Amino acid sequence: MTKEYPMTYEEYEKRVIELFIELYPKDKQEEAMERLNGLLEAEPEFIEGLYEGTCFRYDNPQIYSDTCKQVFDDYLLEAIPVHNLNLLLGGN
Repeated sequence: MTKEYPMTYEEYEKRVIELFIELYPKDKQEEAMERLNGLLEAEPEFIEGLYEGTCFRYDNPQIYSDTCKQVFDDYLLEAIPVHNLNLLLGGN
């Protein structure tokens, strides 16, 4: 990505993974991380695709309204990319 966002891709990836793992009780976090690593091994660009979707919403306030400028906060990260991961990987 050539644009600067409120969060770089590396920061986004780290935060999405942290929020995803935090959904699980301590004794299930290792298992959740293994499932996530399996997904990322099979689909290495999966989180990058989520990031691009977040950036698209951020870049298009005419479509998503001015609230799209908040898409990088934890609440909306949990609501969209983390929720998608949780659904895909079987929930907790």
